[in-house]
Amino acid sequence: MTIPHSHIGASALILAAGFSNRMGQCKAFLSFEKGKTFLEKIIEEYTKFGISEIIVVINKNFENEMIMNPFLRDKPKFVINLNPENGRWSSILIGLNALKRKNSCYIQNIDNPFVTTDLLFNLETKINIDNYVVPVIKGKGGHPILIGHEIIKSILSIDETDRDLKEFLIRFKRTEVETNDKNILVNINTLEDYKKIFNL
Repeated sequence: MTIPHSHIGASALILAAGFSNRMGQCKAFLSFEKGKTFLEKIIEEYTKFGISEIIVVINKNFENEMIMNPFLRDKPKFVINLNPENGRWSSILIGLNALKRKNSCYIQNIDNPFVTTDLLFNLETKINIDNYVVPVIKGKGGHPILIGHEIIKSILSIDETDRDLKEFLIRFKRTEVETNDKNILVNINTLEDYKKIFNL
C-alpha cells in the first residue's frame, strides 16, 4: 500500500462518550472478536494504517476502565466530555480541540468497528484542505468520514454544542468514494443489533 502524501498530517477522532443507554453497556468494551473489543479493534486499524495521533472522547463513567487497559494506555489520547448529554457535536468539538495537528481528521463512531486500512487509504487519497470525504455504497453514505483543515477550523470557530454535523457539512465540498463494503453503513445501537450483526 502506498501512503498518500496527505497522510503525514492525518489524525483520528473516535467518538465514545455516549452513555449507551439503548445498549445497556459501554459499546467500547463490546467484544469484536476473541480478546479484542470494539475500541481496541478500531485503534488497531488506525495504528496499522500509520495514524499516530488518535483521540478518543469518552465520558467520566468509563474513564478508569479505559485508561487502565494495557492495550489502550499508550496508544490513544483520552479526553473527557463532562457533558455528553449535549450530544455528538460537543464530543467532536472537544476532540478536535485536543488535536496537535489539524490538517485532516477521520471522524470515527465507536458503534461501527468495521473500519479497515483499505477504506482509510481510499478516503485519504481524496482529501484536500477544503473538502470532506465520505464512503458510499449504492448511493448511501457511511462511516467514517474524513474532514479537511478548513472544515476543522470552521467547526472550532463555532461556540455551540448542539449543532448537527451532517447539516453543518452541507456548505462544504463533499467528495464520495464508492465502495463495495456494506459495513460502512453499520450502526450498532442496541443489544439486538449487536447479536444480529455478530450472529450471537
